[in-house]
Amino acid sequence: MSYPFRSTDNSKIIWDPGIGVGRAYAALAAETGALLEVPTGLTYVERLGGSDVDIAVFQRFTQELYNWYFNTNNFVLRGLLRGLLLTSLVMLENGGGSIARTPEKEYGLLGDHDAYVRAMWTDI
Repeated sequence: MSYPFRSTDNSKIIWDPGIGVGRAYAALAAETGALLEVPTGLTYVERLGGSDVDIAVFQRFTQELYNWYFNTNNFVLRGLLRGLLLTSLVMLENGGGSIARTPEKEYGLLGDHDAYVRAMWTDI
């Protein structure tokens, strides 16, 4: 069983993880969006058993998440946000979106980003 994340126009699958991983990501994103007071752009679709992704809204969520990650000096918070941020960046890129990034701040994140890209690859 999988938990597909599809573009709202159903033109592409952005990510198709196993159901447990997909549900965990969706739950973490929802709670983080609530903390940031921004919508995530993810809408659960029962018939798919996954979520539609409004790329424009998801792009804003990912930008806010990125900003929060890089504007905190709290080691534990950064650790908590890291996986969610990397997953969100790859999903956004797979959906054709992008955010304003500061590569000089991203030391150590870029290698992990490449690993996430390989792990989240989809040919669907």
